[in-house]
Amino acid sequence: MRAVQTSLSLLAVLLSALIAGTAAAEIRGLEPAELPPFELRDHTGRSFTRDSLKGQWDLILLGFTHCPDVCPFVLSNLVQVREEMSLRVSPDNLPRVVFVAVDPQRDEAVLAGYVGYFHPDFLGVTGAWEQIALLVEGVDGFARLGEPGPDGAYEVRHSAAVVVVAPNGRIHAELLPPIDPAAAAEYLTRKQLAYRRGTAEAAQ
Repeated sequence: MRAVQTSLSLLAVLLSALIAGTAAAEIRGLEPAELPPFELRDHTGRSFTRDSLKGQWDLILLGFTHCPDVCPFVLSNLVQVREEMSLRVSPDNLPRVVFVAVDPQRDEAVLAGYVGYFHPDFLGVTGAWEQIALLVEGVDGFARLGEPGPDGAYEVRHSAAVVVVAPNGRIHAELLPPIDPAAAAEYLTRKQLAYRRGTAEAAQ
């Protein structure tokens, strides 16, 4: 974890520089799509399924705890997005960040400490590779574990997009890093308002 702490100070500088040099954050609205059934566990040991993604807004990203740069970068970026959203919505409307750890052999034992370092409300989930693959495919992402070398080390590759899931458990959009916190917060706030209006109208 000390390595994470050391790299984060550098990443914070890089993150600010990249966002400052980027135009509007790339945000892709998607046709609402349902996720497939899957069975994982969160970092507290509780079952995490498709139904766990209902009842609140979620931001899902793929990664692994030994990731040297991309994962800490995006997680730090999402901290900033939530901080910006806190200026616009009440605390109970802040989206939950769900970190899907795709390297279960190395991730499971350290997952709680890893996600907790970024924010105590962040949730880490992992499980059997076959079940992880179902969720990865459902969010239209990718994750690959390379073949171990003579020293046992192996490469992990994964997509970096952050998937936006609405309280009905359906995918509604994706955010592509580096994410502009203010632009993303404004988009997500408007998305919440539109969703609530649509839900209210459907109930009438």
